[in-house]
Amino acid sequence: MLPIDDEIWDDLFHGCAWSAFVEQARRGQDWPKSEVTRQRAYQLYEDELARRNRRKGKNISSG
Repeated sequence: MLPIDDEIWDDLFHGCAWSAFVEQARRGQDWPKSEVTRQRAYQLYEDELARRNRRKGKNISSG
């Protein structure tokens, strides 16, 4: 058995993908459809990147 890399859970995209998977599974009360889950994961990822970039911009302009 291969060792599990704990850093994978700290990766932003993997976290978004897991969140999307759980969200879609709960919403549908079934195994989520892969395309819908993929699209939601990318949406969550892009939203989080935008939030982080806005926060960085505020820190740069105020620093």
